[in-house]
Amino acid sequence: MNLGERRRPAMTRDLVVRAGLIWLAVSVIFVITRWQGIAAMALPDADDTLRMVQVRDLLAGQHFWDLHQYRVDPPQGVLMHWSRLVDLPLAGVQLALRPLLGPVLAEHAALVIVPLLTLSAAILLVSRLAWRLVDPGLIGFACLVLALMTPVTGQMQPLRIDHHGWQIVAALAALNGLAARDSRVTGWATGGALALGMSISLEILPLAALFGGVLALRWLRDPRCAAGLVHFLFALALVSAASFLATHGLVDLAQHCDAISPAYLAALAVFAVGAGLLAKARPANRYAIAAGLGATGLAGLVVLLWLAPACKAGPFATLDPLVHSFWYDNVHEGMPVWLQKPPVLAQMVVPPLLGLIGAAMLMLRSREWLRQFWLEYVLIMAGTLILAVLVARASAFACAFAAVPLGWLLREWYRKAQRLRSPLARIGAVAAMVLAVMPGLPMLLLGGLFVGEAAASKPAPPQLACDISGAAPALNRYSAATIFAPIDIGPVLIAQTHHRVVATAHHRAPQALHDVIAAFIADPEAARTYVEKHGARFVLICPGLIEVGNYRQAAPHGLMARLIENRAPAWLRPVALPRNSGLMLWEVAPAQPGTKASASPFMQ
Repeated sequence: MNLGERRRPAMTRDLVVRAGLIWLAVSVIFVITRWQGIAAMALPDADDTLRMVQVRDLLAGQHFWDLHQYRVDPPQGVLMHWSRLVDLPLAGVQLALRPLLGPVLAEHAALVIVPLLTLSAAILLVSRLAWRLVDPGLIGFACLVLALMTPVTGQMQPLRIDHHGWQIVAALAALNGLAARDSRVTGWATGGALALGMSISLEILPLAALFGGVLALRWLRDPRCAAGLVHFLFALALVSAASFLATHGLVDLAQHCDAISPAYLAALAVFAVGAGLLAKARPANRYAIAAGLGATGLAGLVVLLWLAPACKAGPFATLDPLVHSFWYDNVHEGMPVWLQKPPVLAQMVVPPLLGLIGAAMLMLRSREWLRQFWLEYVLIMAGTLILAVLVARASAFACAFAAVPLGWLLREWYRKAQRLRSPLARIGAVAAMVLAVMPGLPMLLLGGLFVGEAAASKPAPPQLACDISGAAPALNRYSAATIFAPIDIGPVLIAQTHHRVVATAHHRAPQALHDVIAAFIADPEAARTYVEKHGARFVLICPGLIEVGNYRQAAPHGLMARLIENRAPAWLRPVALPRNSGLMLWEVAPAQPGTKASASPFMQ
């Protein structure tokens, strides 16, 4: 098969119908398989929970440009680095449904609807790539691959309302923009999509650099393609600036390293103006073009580091070593893939690697412009795969980009399997196709079998669950106060109760994070200093948390170890909570003469 160029309109009704039917089928499956969690409103991650709280505060009247979470690290609160762009669809769906369902059910519905809308955008963009670059028959295979890619669809399941799903959509939109034939359309579509992605989270910045590099190669190959990179950089700069003004106004002009800030906007402006001037100068040869682009890039970097010198060390450089050790070093999505569990590693690496092979084969079978585009696709796939190996969260982009070429590869295998005469050979071929998309499945099944046997042979550990919703009525009987609690359950506490917490697992409050960790591993009397510093009325723990176990292991005689063993210091008075909540609560009290050295919380 020799693939020629397929000139297509931007969108057709047939394409939308095909993609819509696939989305509907996948959505029904997702809702059915997640129904128990949906009914219980069990959000999958602390970030999803805090996002829900942020939207609640917005709908309750907090200013659109005010991104503080005032119930974390009170009284000043924490200025979050999250974007209102992600809050908008959640708030919009709730406002639309409130007259019909009421506030509670409208929120519940939004937590299901918005992730599925994100999924619909991803499926439509993948379908469009398959339809535009290969043929309409590939749409089903490409979308099937996408649906089975857990690093991708895990971010678009019902209740998964954090920003990662929208980042994937932005990356796929950029890839669609790259396939446009007009250089100006390519630049604005690709740059605009990635600018919105960077406004949502700066995690997408390496992808923007990768796409920019590909457009620079186009310019070096053919000076007539200079407009692609120039318009790309202007789109990055202008859309980023517009998004910043729309979501921040002029309220926060600090030079943050973890989000789009004035320093980044200035650097993007330098990139755009420099590339525009270079294009007008029309350098005589490729060497001059390369030198000009290099000088422009260096100038932008100098401006960034001049305005925000702290960004040289990265956004997490200010973290205390204690916080780095106990929290950041345990965030799995930020680790390299070789530190992940084998099934997870396989799922993150194998499908994108096969997608890279499929893209290379499509390049070799194509001709003219399409051949050149698939070469660029290979470069982007290779770059994204390297990013995924270094930082596990980037595997979602690599898997999303692999959907079309891996779908094509699977279709080729399927056609060959149909010609096999032996039933066993056909079964083997189908099994190989399944493993290509879900290579971690056998390890998960075997691991589940062994874990299941081990679990059946011994009783479940006590207090494994942290049922904050079950304990919320008891907690809410007390007037709103600050609770000193492990950082992993902070978001759920402020979502389920009217209380405040000292810290959550978010880096914008480094001192509060340090104080929580330091207190739980400190001597009980030293820990009291941290608790009183933050004006906490209560101390709450859940012995079933991994975080709690880490504190106990690090400091066998520290406050956390004492609390787990029901040997609380005298300055903590036990407070009753439902026995099956898995939580233990104490009220902070001044030491009294003759008070016992320890006390135990009784459970109802």
